[in-house]
Amino acid sequence: MRFTLAGMFALSLTTAALAQPADKAPTADEKKAIDLVTKAGGKAEIDPRLPPEARVSAKFEAATDGTLGALKKAPRIGALDVFDATRCSATGFTALQQLPHLRKLTLGRSVISGPGANAIAQCKELRVLYLAGAGLNDTELAALKKLVLLESLDISDNPQVTDAGMASVQALERLQVLNLSKTGITDKGLAELKSLDGLRSLQVVGTKVTADAAEKFADEMPNLRTVRR
Repeated sequence: MRFTLAGMFALSLTTAALAQPADKAPTADEKKAIDLVTKAGGKAEIDPRLPPEARVSAKFEAATDGTLGALKKAPRIGALDVFDATRCSATGFTALQQLPHLRKLTLGRSVISGPGANAIAQCKELRVLYLAGAGLNDTELAALKKLVLLESLDISDNPQVTDAGMASVQALERLQVLNLSKTGITDKGLAELKSLDGLRSLQVVGTKVTADAAEKFADEMPNLRTVRR
């Protein structure tokens, strides 16, 4: 039986998703992006794990649609963390399409509607997506299957995501890290994910997935290293 703890942000450290430039000193364009983020009320730094064309990592305690709209002038942003996104809507998420190299998006305390999910799905370069507790259901989850480059996905604490939504998750063939804790998934939904043969870490805490099903799933997945239930 392979059950070990997997940290929530293992998903943000997927090495395959992020490059490793050695120089952390910002270029002139990166400095402009950092200044813009600071002016908008956030913090920014160079993250050497991000791709060379977008090494700026931006963090906001809270943001609005206006905040996200302002970021479109900073195409060097490759990662965005908003810890309180309750005041962000589809309008703000649509503006993120102007960040052509956005690889990582973390939205805490968000409320993702159908239009919001469709807008996020247009951020085609995303490798890491965190939408825990976002009020997602299976219909909204279906929009996200367009993010075919995703390697890490956290949709925990979305109880309206059920077995039916696993068809959408299954379409994300490059997934390595997946958090489905506190969703409505059962053994049936777990079985739908067997085609994700690159999966290395899975969390199904607080679901109806049984120990027997989780053990069998882990044994049948060639690259799965950690399972938490």
